[in-house]
Amino acid sequence: MPSPTRHASPSRRLSIARAAPSLSSLVTLDLSKPGEKRAHDFLCYATNQRDPMWTLLDVQRHANVLLCVVRWVCPHRNTKPFAMAEVSLIESAVRWKHYATKAEAKKESQRRALNTPS
Repeated sequence: MPSPTRHASPSRRLSIARAAPSLSSLVTLDLSKPGEKRAHDFLCYATNQRDPMWTLLDVQRHANVLLCVVRWVCPHRNTKPFAMAEVSLIESAVRWKHYATKAEAKKESQRRALNTPS
């Protein structure tokens, strides 16, 4: 008689694992460094598909920060649903500024990238 308890098949578990954001194609982080692991874990938390805070649109690494262009899933201000978020790779810190459009947030990310030492 089959068990009434449902178990996830191996293929189902793999599809859930793939649902997490893949930052490897966007940036390279050294997860053996505590700050970089913390930043990675934060981005996975912020973009978790079950209860996302952000949709990650673009990310660039510059020196000790990740410059992330994001869209708030539930923006507090309907007029500014986008942000350029700076996630520190050396401390537990996230800073952001709201923007009305993705283009404005991307422009700020590019401006900050030019002004951030490599």
